[in-house]
Amino acid sequence: MSGRLAGKYAVVTGGARGIGRAIVLAFAREGAHVAVADVAAEDAQRTVREVEQLGRRGLWVSADVSRKASIDALFGTVLDAFGRIDIAVCNAGIHLAADFLEVSEEVFDRTLDTNLKGQFFCAQAAARHMVERGGGGKIIITSSVSAEIADAGASHYCVGKGGSQMLMRSAALELAQHDIQVNAIAPGTIKTTITPWYDTQDAVDYCRRLVPAQRFGRTEELAGAAVYLASDESSYTTGATITVDGGLLIQ
Repeated sequence: MSGRLAGKYAVVTGGARGIGRAIVLAFAREGAHVAVADVAAEDAQRTVREVEQLGRRGLWVSADVSRKASIDALFGTVLDAFGRIDIAVCNAGIHLAADFLEVSEEVFDRTLDTNLKGQFFCAQAAARHMVERGGGGKIIITSSVSAEIADAGASHYCVGKGGSQMLMRSAALELAQHDIQVNAIAPGTIKTTITPWYDTQDAVDYCRRLVPAQRFGRTEELAGAAVYLASDESSYTTGATITVDGGLLIQ
């Protein structure tokens, strides 16, 4: 088996579609065996089949990352099947648009429970396993440019992504002694299944006006950053964020 991730075992939450799916397939192409954690059964099973067509082991686990019990069951299932986890990508997320004055407690809780609480306890579960087996491993957090810039109609989402950034830094600080690297990828205007707004003319105009690259990013364009952070090449990179945003934040 060849590739930058040859023989590694990975789990990707939210791996059935969008950014997660692109990361899953990029890992498989680089030699990794990948568990797809997602509640979207049909899409997850399709992604697993693609992993297996690449000659790697694939596994689908239905998991609701907003609940710690489901996260614990997820990691137990993956460890039973794979025996180890070398790479954990805490990627699952939702985006429920609502103006600040209209954000309900339900929308706030759903967003933070999935996007922040879910990432925290997935990272914790992965780290515990890595430490127990003697150390070494990679944890990747999917953040967002919304951790750095306010986004009208998404204050609760921005709060969660800001938390993701501090989660990544705090975990990186504590886990460095165990040779576990924790880093983040911050996507910008990436066209995915959770952002149907990107199909509108308003979105196209927004890109042309504010994004130096003047286009939306593709999910595949994040995959290279994820592969780097999952590989041995990033052994001295921890607590860092790779921003993939077409130049949005440089302005």
